[in-house]
Amino acid sequence: MRVYVRLRIASETYAMPVEHVLGVADVGQVRAVPRARPELLGIWNQRGRILPVVDLARLLGVTRTGPPERVLIAEARGHQACFAVDGVSEVGELEDPAEETESDLLAGATLADGDLVGVIDVPRVFDSLEGLAGERSGR
Repeated sequence: MRVYVRLRIASETYAMPVEHVLGVADVGQVRAVPRARPELLGIWNQRGRILPVVDLARLLGVTRTGPPERVLIAEARGHQACFAVDGVSEVGELEDPAEETESDLLAGATLADGDLVGVIDVPRVFDSLEGLAGERSGR
């Protein structure tokens, strides 16, 4: 078992390993980036640090009915970004993913409280964003 942050995108539940999560905040003001890839919602100022805001719903192929409410600030392999989500519900232990998924961005899925929870493979997500105004820590 590992510790995860559970999040919601539309009606679906996902989990991100807590070791990749730096924080959670309200979306606030996101500034658009001209001619950016569709999954880039814009950039966000986190206490003087500019980070890309990525639409996790678009990356995972989930249809959202309204604008995202929260951002999950994550890091992997020295890259940081904000991932737009609809909500963050809790932090806690989950069983390791045992179910296969169709998405290359998921490590698998696990059952928790009767829900099927997709476990996000954070390094793969960052790999899929290569060249997307990525931020390296330590700059």
